[in-house]
Order: sequence, then structure tokens, then C-alpha cells
Amino acid sequence: MACHGPSRRQHHSGSTLWHLTLAPISAAPSESSASTVTPEPLTVALATSHTPSARRWQRVHYARNLLNYMGVTRQGIAGRQPDLIVWPEFAVGFYLEQEPALRAQLGRFARRVNASLLLGAPRMATSETGSQYYNAAYLISGNGNLLDIYDKIRLIPFAEFRPFSLPALVAHRHERPSLFTPGERLTVFDSPKGDFGVMICYEATYPHLARRLVRRGAQFLVNISSDVWFEKSGATAAQQHFSMTVFRAVETKRTLARVSTSGLSGFVDPTGRVYHLSTADTGVTIGEVVPGREMTFYTRYGDWFAWTCTGFALVAMIGPVQRPVRARSRS
Repeated sequence: MACHGPSRRQHHSGSTLWHLTLAPISAAPSESSASTVTPEPLTVALATSHTPSARRWQRVHYARNLLNYMGVTRQGIAGRQPDLIVWPEFAVGFYLEQEPALRAQLGRFARRVNASLLLGAPRMATSETGSQYYNAAYLISGNGNLLDIYDKIRLIPFAEFRPFSLPALVAHRHERPSLFTPGERLTVFDSPKGDFGVMICYEATYPHLARRLVRRGAQFLVNISSDVWFEKSGATAAQQHFSMTVFRAVETKRTLARVSTSGLSGFVDPTGRVYHLSTADTGVTIGEVVPGREMTFYTRYGDWFAWTCTGFALVAMIGPVQRPVRARSRS
């Protein structure tokens, strides 16, 4: 594990942090999960760079923020050769399609470090009905080409869309979008050593999304997030947010890598063991990810067992009610 760069937050108590996952934490994947592995592992680097939220969305700071991320990443992977570098949700606040110079910088960076780069950024598309804004994840290959895009499907009420046309928490502007359109395509990104699926922010709380990604061929999972919402509420909410990823890893038996701005970053192996956990606001965490191919019972059949149990429970509750009714009608 390599974690570089200063952290703006300190550990106050180990016990509160280590109990968040409901599973033991180790410094590396468990032996039981690795003993039967045949695929070649990937080296994944999770990079974060502390950027004040307001500055992320100001055009005058676009280039500086990007240079900060590239500098932190280069320093953190020095002496290592990652296969995949992951930046968090909204790591950059500009539209890649509208900033060709900055987009070219990203391509040159990926070529220089010879690794694929996954990053979160806003995306805008224009149609006959107007402009649609998306919370997106971009994958840039090691030769600098844009490979694919994933648009977030499950949006957060009030923060990313307005249910029932109610007021939003943040005013929507082109420079700082807050009203997004849900994505329509569940993307599985191609990777030479293992295909993977991405969940953005709270999408990691939805089991069916991870299940669908694995059924479509994802061999490991990535969760990019921005937990700046929790800076004022303390570490508990961020810990709970991270703990949701443990369930997704176990349900699908896939290693999961998570990187978050102002939150917890790290890896979860298919048995639910967390390794290389970091609370650093700025730095790089490097871990090995083993692609998985096994289909779990839940991945194959979904929630039918839970629905069956619910059905039996309803029958058990309705049965005693119907018996007195029939007895009264006979009398």
C-alpha cells in the first residue's frame, strides 16, 4: 500500500473507523479469496486532491485543479506502474467536450504514466429539447484516447434532480450544474486485464445496480464519490457511506475499489475484507485488484428469495385474520 500526501483530517479513534464495515480489516486481500484466483491481478491507484468545492467549479481554476490532480498522482505512483488510475466523482469541474486543451492534457497525462485513467466530471449533451446535464465517469486509455463514458443512473433527490418540481438545494447554473438527467446505459468498461463497472456516489447503496453490472460482464467494481456533503456532519456519515460498498462486494463476489473526495478510499475484497483504507484528503492509495468470474447465487437470481419470504410472511399474517371472519359468518 502506498498512501502519499498530507491529510487534512486525523484519526481520532481506531475503534469507530474499524467497526464501520461489519467485517475484519486486513492489510491485504484474504488468503481464502486469493487461493483460487487464476486471472492476473491489476494494480489500481486511487488518487485524491483536496480542492475547495467552490474553486472546483470556477473556470479560472480549471487548469490549476487539473495540474494538482496530475501532480499528486505522479508523486503517489512514483516507482510503481498502475494499470488503472481512478479519480473521484467531479474530480474536475469542466466539461471535457468543451475544453479541448484540458482534454488534451488528460490524454498526455495518461500516455505519460502509461495507465488508463477513470475520472468523474460533468457532461452536457444538446438535443432538440435543450441541454441535458449528466454526472459522468470517463475512461481514458493509456494511449490517451477516450474509451467510454458512464452517466449516473440513480440520482439523489434535491441535490441532483427535483422530485415533483420541488425547489433544489443548490441553484442550477451551467458552470455548476445541479439538475441532472439520469443515464440510460449501464456501462461496463473494457480493460485489458479485466472489465469493470462503475457506480457513482450513492449508487453503491443499490444492490441491483452492482448485480446488473456483474451480469453484463464486470469482473470488478469501482465506486467514485464525493463526500464533501459530510464535512460538516463529521466522519460517521462518511464511514456509513463506505460500509455500503462492503455489501456490494460480498453479494457479487467482486473486488471493489472506492475513491472519494473528503471521504474514505480503499478496497474491499470479495469476502468483505477492507484493505488499504485511507482517510487522506490528498494522496494516492495503491492496491491489487483480482478480477472475478464467479456468479454468486444473488447475482444469478436476484431478490427472489427475499420476495418469497415476504410472500410467506403476508400469508402468515392474513391467515389468522380470515379464520375468525369465516367462523363468524358460519354462526
